[in-house]
Amino acid sequence: MKNIIIFILIFLAIIISAGCQKNTPTAPAATATPPDIEGTVAAVLTNAAAANATATFAAQETASVVAGSHTPTITCTITKLPNQTETAAAIGTIVANIQGTETQAVILSRTATPTLTSTSMPTIDSSALIVVPGGTFTQVDDTGTNSFSHTISAFKIGKYQVDYDLWYTVYQWAISNGYSFQNAGVEGSGGTPGAAPTVAKYQPVTTVNWHDAIVWCNAYSEKSGLTLCYTYSAAVIRDSNNVTACDNAVCVWAASGYRLPTEGEYQYAASYKDGSSWTPYNYAAGASADYTDTSATGLVAWYSANAGGVTQNSGMKTGTSLDIYDMSGNVFEWCWDWYGAYPGTSTDYKGPTSGTARLLRGGPFNYMASYLQVGYRYSFGTPNNTGNVVGFRAAKSY
Repeated sequence: MKNIIIFILIFLAIIISAGCQKNTPTAPAATATPPDIEGTVAAVLTNAAAANATATFAAQETASVVAGSHTPTITCTITKLPNQTETAAAIGTIVANIQGTETQAVILSRTATPTLTSTSMPTIDSSALIVVPGGTFTQVDDTGTNSFSHTISAFKIGKYQVDYDLWYTVYQWAISNGYSFQNAGVEGSGGTPGAAPTVAKYQPVTTVNWHDAIVWCNAYSEKSGLTLCYTYSAAVIRDSNNVTACDNAVCVWAASGYRLPTEGEYQYAASYKDGSSWTPYNYAAGASADYTDTSATGLVAWYSANAGGVTQNSGMKTGTSLDIYDMSGNVFEWCWDWYGAYPGTSTDYKGPTSGTARLLRGGPFNYMASYLQVGYRYSFGTPNNTGNVVGFRAAKSY
């Protein structure tokens, strides 16, 4: 402020001095306007006051900023977006807490991995038949020493062993249509004779003797509208209790109906690969190595090493090259032939004309692997014998 006052005094002195330089007055021009000293001073004072006010405000502003009195305060609400990682972790914690309150039994019952068992397989076509092309092979027994050249005509054989479901269906029809049986059949190795099928219905029928098997084949043929195969004294055999008729049965091989396979047909189908090569006599049917190879044998057959002491559903193992299943293992299967010595070179050999025991082939679920050989011949005693290791497979002439 002091400097401004000094400036004003100096400015006035200059003006006064300028006005006193000439002693002789000169008349002013008619249009000249004398300086407005008061207006000039007022203007200077106004500008000075404005400058002083600006400086004062600046000083106050500086002091205020220094003192922090004008530090801005921002107030806002921030909404946090969901964090997927944190959310997943939180859910995982919740699930863990819930599981932690459950009993072990509940957890196991809910999360146990399903195990495929013999009662959980998909539906199979129990009636399916496979066409076996004709040809000639060397039929060798399990000793490897007895053999003969055997020509087999084309025929059909069951893709599966006769399971209880198919047996029961035909059996019920048969007993309502004049047929009688010594045995009602059992569902697998542990069922109840003659009971309605259960979830184990695709296990092979067991506890049927040879007589029951041929009478059932006749009933199946009649039910299917086919020509029956088994007769005695020109009469159709409908009663397996008639031992005389059954033991002296005649098979009409040209008939269109169902029958048991011959021993030769059974081994031929079990050994067939491509018509020029054959599974060796000491292999299980469809196996890639002999019966002593547990891995190769276990892929194609149920037996003492893997069946758990019980029968299994048909078709659970790998089939033969013709897509026939369980021709080794699960249950023994009745064949047509009486047990006897091999002949010489033959065509469609059907066994001796008489005997005391009918042949079984295939080997069962609770026997050793040696019984699974495609060349193994088993004599089970009289045709009346039965047990939970014995079933059969249907065949037809072609």
